[in-house]
Amino acid sequence: TTEEDAELWLKPLAILGVDDFCASDDSFHHSEENNPVKNVYSAAKKLGMPVGSICIEKPTVDEESTREKGAAVIDGGAQFKGRAVEKLTEGLPTTRCEEFTECPAEDFRNPGRIHLDSFGNVHLCQGVVLGNAWETPFSELIKNYDPGNHPIGGPILRGGPLELAREYNVEHDGEYISACHFCFKVRLKLLDKFPKHLAPKQVYGVEKD
Repeated sequence: TTEEDAELWLKPLAILGVDDFCASDDSFHHSEENNPVKNVYSAAKKLGMPVGSICIEKPTVDEESTREKGAAVIDGGAQFKGRAVEKLTEGLPTTRCEEFTECPAEDFRNPGRIHLDSFGNVHLCQGVVLGNAWETPFSELIKNYDPGNHPIGGPILRGGPLELAREYNVEHDGEYISACHFCFKVRLKLLDKFPKHLAPKQVYGVEKD
């Protein structure tokens, strides 16, 4: 809320010597009048941290740039999962779910990156959890990861979000904006079945128990 507050929280990261630090800075996260990222930028620069921004634009339809099967391309940079599913999907064209037979965003077989949240969850993709680093050492999670047997990543590897829905008999709408959109909607219905692998609930717009 203030530059001083931002400096207090960022100082430990500056001492650790992080290589890259970015903050979400667009109208979907903050208003022009009340943008706390400005305080973050100032504090990070004062601490000598490398600082950048992550920005997305409102999704638009590019009718001229089409995929092989003629579907319009959605521009703007948003991935249709999490809050974007609730706020950014209205009016956008959809595609039959049978086309979504692979994940275009993450490599579940050979992950080149992971996401670590504030609860200790190690994410292969936001909301798809490998394990919890507070409960199992991170090195063990990586060493013991078996892509094909992961209850979420395995089906996705075998046939994308379509296979995930088929394997667990998840009823769905049949048409979605993207593979991410389809996958998120399927995972939303599997939260209670796989609470340790689909977490935390906040990623899915559900308050933590």
